[in-house]
Amino acid sequence: MEQRKRPRSFDSGDGIEFVRCRICGDHRRVINSQHLSKHDTERGTYMEEYHLTPDELIAKDFRVLQSSRPGYYPHGKSDWIAAMKNVYKNDGHVGHLQDNYRHLYEQGVWIFGDWDKALLAAGFDPGIPRHSRPGNPRRDF
Repeated sequence: MEQRKRPRSFDSGDGIEFVRCRICGDHRRVINSQHLSKHDTERGTYMEEYHLTPDELIAKDFRVLQSSRPGYYPHGKSDWIAAMKNVYKNDGHVGHLQDNYRHLYEQGVWIFGDWDKALLAAGFDPGIPRHSRPGNPRRDF
């Protein structure tokens, strides 16, 4: 006889983390624009009204599930800052982050809103001239 899978409950203690919508109380893996459209609000407005960061809109377990990259870690703010300082300690710079540590670059932009804010949060000066390669308009630190 085939055993049927039971749906997971949010309080089952099965180790799956969720984030809670501050408007309706719904537990979700991600509070995204599709969900927020049901409340007739935008992501930025929601984050400002409830004093949230982008990191607080997605469950850490869901970030792991979404990544197929080996060595990927779903950093929060303090974890990301520590990872950046570790990159600087090991490499002596955080240059060409988009090429060598793409996931850290993308997470920094996601968590802090833009790259300059991410650099400031990690203790780096975004005003220092960045390297760019010919034909590559990206700005690297």
